[in-house]
Amino acid sequence: MIVPSMTFQEIHEELIKDALDVLIKVFSFRKQFDKTVLKSTRYPVIKSYDFITRERKNKCNVTFRAQKRSQRRNPIIGIYAVFDRPEGKYAVSPKMDFTDITIYPPHFFKRYRERILKDDSITNSKLIKLYFKDDWGFKGAIVDKNFEAVCRSCEDFSPDEKISFVAALTQGYCFGENQGTVCILKTIISEEMLFKKQKKVFKSLQETFHETNTERYGKILYPYLSMSG
Repeated sequence: MIVPSMTFQEIHEELIKDALDVLIKVFSFRKQFDKTVLKSTRYPVIKSYDFITRERKNKCNVTFRAQKRSQRRNPIIGIYAVFDRPEGKYAVSPKMDFTDITIYPPHFFKRYRERILKDDSITNSKLIKLYFKDDWGFKGAIVDKNFEAVCRSCEDFSPDEKISFVAALTQGYCFGENQGTVCILKTIISEEMLFKKQKKVFKSLQETFHETNTERYGKILYPYLSMSG
């Protein structure tokens, strides 16, 4: 089980140990999702399932997406686990082969609530689930002085807070740090927070993000306003 005292690298090791249990559950829910897609008349179909792994007791979620009926047996799959520390609730999302993980600290979700969702009424657990239901990964670049200036103008980070990359997301842009096999998303900003000149700087990130996902998944249907699970 992920515990508060673990380092991010230890959390990655914990998820690797739990990988078989996680994938067994994913396979089981995938069969249920297949039936859901067959019954659906509207697309995309998105369904999310919560579960706790059998032996290591990690709290996880898997989300399936089918852009069309024929994709039901080869859906887009996203997995994340949640864990608590004194400062709040974290999420961690592994790649399907568990070689890398992405950490989402409480501050990231705080900014997501304030800047993107703009809803104070829902719980942190529900907010995290909503984020991942509309998550198509991220496409980034190494931070230069222009990107870093934008980040620090939006956040009261200490001078020694490391920001190594900037990336485009479905709902905006994020800044974070790479630590070997661990990627940490530290904050998120919306398009509307950028000045006109800044939008030009960020535009290429968003274009590359959409091009990459179109090549990988085909035409993506936005937005996800009616999601089950």
